[in-house]
Amino acid sequence: MQGKWFRTGGYDICYRVVPAEGEQVGRMFLIHGFISSSLYWEKLVGMFSRAGYMCAMLDLPGFGSSTREARHVPAKHREEIAAQLMEQLAPGEPWIVVGHSMGGGVAVNVAVMYPEKVTSLLLYAPGSLAGGLGEDTLMRYIAEPAAVLMYLLLAPLLYVEPLSRLLFALGNADLQYAREYDLRRVTVPLKLPGTVRSLLYMAQRAKTTDYGAATRLEMPILVIWAQEEYILTPGMAKRMRAGLPQATAQTMKGGHMFSEQYAAETFERSITFLRGLNK
Repeated sequence: MQGKWFRTGGYDICYRVVPAEGEQVGRMFLIHGFISSSLYWEKLVGMFSRAGYMCAMLDLPGFGSSTREARHVPAKHREEIAAQLMEQLAPGEPWIVVGHSMGGGVAVNVAVMYPEKVTSLLLYAPGSLAGGLGEDTLMRYIAEPAAVLMYLLLAPLLYVEPLSRLLFALGNADLQYAREYDLRRVTVPLKLPGTVRSLLYMAQRAKTTDYGAATRLEMPILVIWAQEEYILTPGMAKRMRAGLPQATAQTMKGGHMFSEQYAAETFERSITFLRGLNK
């Protein structure tokens, strides 16, 4: 999937577009999770494309190839960036918004803030980082030394492959999947300069998921949870469930990354849900 670039404020955002095969029946905007990128969606978007959906996905600030968060980069909410890109790609047109993990929390906020742009939500193991600390907190003064310490702690995970694979296996409840997975999809972007510092700034700047407003969302929502979830904390899942009581909820096999690990089943569940809306 060839990357393209979208400039907004102080950010250069990398995004990818996969056109629909044959007649287009809709468009999807996909938002990845923590320490991931738009490449996470490679398997699923191929299936959605063949089903007639144009798919667009971005690297959130601080991830993939997009600009790293830093003190000199004026903050802009991820939701605003996503909505601007959606509008640029399809002016005035609505989207099905898809989110995995942290991207699920961002997707919910996009629906809350820009309901006219969202026809439905597909959320896979959705969660949310707290964020919302503002720019005048202690973080702005300790970000640099904290980034050095955090990098030293993360370095073994980035450069010692057996340790990386073990952690990956534990998080996804599948040793064979961890053995076969191309870890460079995760580790290479994390090794880029400024990435660890960016994670700290993201934690400071990220908009908290508005669960109160989420309960009032009127568009159709499908939430699929992992049967073996070891990444989301129980509190994260509880808050998301309580914030989306109107959603259709399902559980499927696999760990936190089931939507990549079992992309075919995820696709079938999602497309069945979407086609059911048109009956």
